[in-house]
Amino acid sequence: MPIVTFGGLATGLNTGALIDELVKVERQPITLLETQQTKLEKNLTLYQELISKIAALKTAATKLSTAASFFVKKVSSSNETVLTVTASSGAEVGSHSVTVDGLARATILKSASFSDTNTTTLKQGTLTITIGSSSTNITVDSTNNTLQGLTDAINGSGAAVTASIIAENAGATPTYRLVVAGKNTGTINAVTVNENGLTGSGTRPGLTASQSAADASLTVDSISITRSTNTISDIIAGVTLELKSTSASEIQVTVAHDADAMKTQISDYVKAYNDVMSFISTQTKYNTDAKKAGPLLGDSALRTLKRSLQSIITSPVSGSPSILSEVGITTQKDGTLAVNDAKLSNALQTNLTGLSNLFLATINGVAKATMTSADNATRTGDGVLAARIEGTQEVIDRLQNQIDRKEAALEQLREDLTRRFAALETLVSQLQAQGQYLTQQFLALNNQRR
Repeated sequence: MPIVTFGGLATGLNTGALIDELVKVERQPITLLETQQTKLEKNLTLYQELISKIAALKTAATKLSTAASFFVKKVSSSNETVLTVTASSGAEVGSHSVTVDGLARATILKSASFSDTNTTTLKQGTLTITIGSSSTNITVDSTNNTLQGLTDAINGSGAAVTASIIAENAGATPTYRLVVAGKNTGTINAVTVNENGLTGSGTRPGLTASQSAADASLTVDSISITRSTNTISDIIAGVTLELKSTSASEIQVTVAHDADAMKTQISDYVKAYNDVMSFISTQTKYNTDAKKAGPLLGDSALRTLKRSLQSIITSPVSGSPSILSEVGITTQKDGTLAVNDAKLSNALQTNLTGLSNLFLATINGVAKATMTSADNATRTGDGVLAARIEGTQEVIDRLQNQIDRKEAALEQLREDLTRRFAALETLVSQLQAQGQYLTQQFLALNNQRR
């Protein structure tokens, strides 16, 4: 329980201020510990920020680390109203002629005309929908033997069809038809409906095919091909064809390297590399004008990381070109990279194989070496930066424990001082009372002698 005192009532001293000053003096070691802790917490934040930047660098390097991701492809169609195309990195560079002879279609069936959707009753029993070799039985009974009821039953059956009601004629005497459409195209997905299981009184739905299922038919490089869908990705390796309409004329599908996209990936790597190197430089430099050191000046982990990244850029690979500077990527005085756009564009156009080898080479390849360097810095357990973060956090925790212990001792000191000053006030008050009593007695004696 805290001690409540009214300082200075007897002594005239501001005991509260005296206690605060005494405690303040004793708190100086804690202030030093807190200053040290604040500095380490700032360093910890900087380490974590650097790890984030290294992760971004690794991501950029990963995009350049395999042939599949490095060689970005673009594909074009000479008539996109008939055929659109997309390509993956696995597409082979080249040109193909395509003629679209027919589109894949799904089965569409329509019922007889009905004058209403919820009044006219249908025969009851079992209606069977068959798609390929799979059949679905739908029970028609007194709960769903209307056009709307049958529509709902078909949609809820799980069969790969969609049922809907079409208003055939409007006006005073409207008519309606039930339309059942297959969800999938191609003859393998042809839909048939068997109404023989519907018996008794009522009307048959009368579902008949208004459109038969059909396969897509096309000619690719003089080879006739059929597929069950209009989206086809297994004819030209790495290329997906999307058939839109038929055409008697040949359409040219061209696959080429996307130099702009590859340049962007390389530029993204340079940007991420520069972000890491600029950060290290800023945090470790000494400003001679301001006579102020960066917070991480002399940090061995950052020196190790910087040397590792610099060696990646300068280490030659087997082949020609052998280093990045030959394709326009050079190191500047501050350690960052500069890109000569014209020189890099020329390498992409005239020596793509050599350029890609700079990044993909097994020995000293920039991409894989960067990924390794990033892992060595950030890997949990033995990464140099990860270890630095762990060690810094441990020191911060130890300092906090020391601060907590000293704060507790300081609070105890405050309570002790408060008790002592309270005792002093009590003693002085008692002495003052005794003095006043004696003074009164002396005055009384003097009065008696007169």
